[in-house]
Amino acid sequence: MRALATFAIPCPRRLACFALAATVATMPHAQVPAAEEAIEAAYLHKFPGFVEWPAEAFKTTSSPIVIGLAGAPKVLDELVRIARGRLVLGRPVEVRLVGADSLPADMHVLFIGKAAAGDAARLIEDARRAHMLIVTDISDGLKAGAVLDFVEIDGRLRFEASLPAAHRADIQLSSKLLSVAAKVVEETP
Repeated sequence: MRALATFAIPCPRRLACFALAATVATMPHAQVPAAEEAIEAAYLHKFPGFVEWPAEAFKTTSSPIVIGLAGAPKVLDELVRIARGRLVLGRPVEVRLVGADSLPADMHVLFIGKAAAGDAARLIEDARRAHMLIVTDISDGLKAGAVLDFVEIDGRLRFEASLPAAHRADIQLSSKLLSVAAKVVEETP
């Protein structure tokens, strides 16, 4: 008689965790700046799936996750390509170009790239009015009020996280996301 092999069926949360770990495990090995825009776009597409959003963050159960980008046209182009036809948390992803005067009320993620560093303080202040995940690629992004900030460590693109900034935005970052962060700030910097 042959023995039957048994297989554990992973739960959706484990699959999502595995997907983030697999993405993050391969991304930091890419050298900066050769693929920096592609790596940032991939992170930006994955991040919303590891955030616990308050119910009022979405108008309906089918509302899209809206990601706005300022000062990062190449990241925007790559994110549009990545997000096309893919869902995050069962929702479509909508990518928009934003400026210091044009933050949509229904936006969930704001990315501030290097080219918008001069507008960062104003953008972050405007974004604080909503349940928004603020991600930056600027010097001292966490001190400026970002929830996540891209940093280069040993020639690899990583990110740091601020729990006080997440708390101010009334969002919770997954422990899975925090476990792969290069640094987690637990007190206001």
